[in-house]
Amino acid sequence: MSKSSRNLTKQKSVEYKLKPNDIVFTPSKVAKLMIDLCDIKSNDKVLDPSKGGGVFFDNLPECNKSYCEITEDIDFFDAQGKYDLIIGNPPYSLWTKWLKQTVKLNPNKICYIFGLLNLTPTRLGILHEAGYIITKFHICKVAWWFSPSFIVLFEKGNKEDTNITYTRKPFGCEICGQNNHICKRGRTVGGRKYGLNECSKLKS
Repeated sequence: MSKSSRNLTKQKSVEYKLKPNDIVFTPSKVAKLMIDLCDIKSNDKVLDPSKGGGVFFDNLPECNKSYCEITEDIDFFDAQGKYDLIIGNPPYSLWTKWLKQTVKLNPNKICYIFGLLNLTPTRLGILHEAGYIITKFHICKVAWWFSPSFIVLFEKGNKEDTNITYTRKPFGCEICGQNNHICKRGRTVGGRKYGLNECSKLKS
């Protein structure tokens, strides 16, 4: 990466409040696996929303492809148009905002790789409410990444056609009825460790 690119990356990182772990390049074997899951046709319009080193864009089969890349001042949040597929590895700290922009573009398919902690009920809800269902789900592990990853292909479809369900609201403590931010069950707060079966609301 050139000095000018590094400076632009730093500038945009401040603008978008990116974190260091947001700029993580996907291994080529993983990118190719994701591409193979998508059944891309030659006339498909495909968007790589965060090109980075080009691992997705450069490995796409013959198709009508384009990309966004903030270091080239091509902002995904300014993207417009209709796409058959949006595929890539979004910045981790922008997941929710990124998914909202993705569904706003209304592609026929979305293929993203999620970290273990990134595929949350709230984020599934964003996609589900926009009319997307999970049609392919692949679990893998990149040796130097923090956790296992989920490669997920979402497609426009009927909600009744998927067996994957979720509960958006967290289950609260069955003793006091509160969630763990209030109950503190299973957490250490102020030097006091509460057991997983210990309701802090009853310990005052």
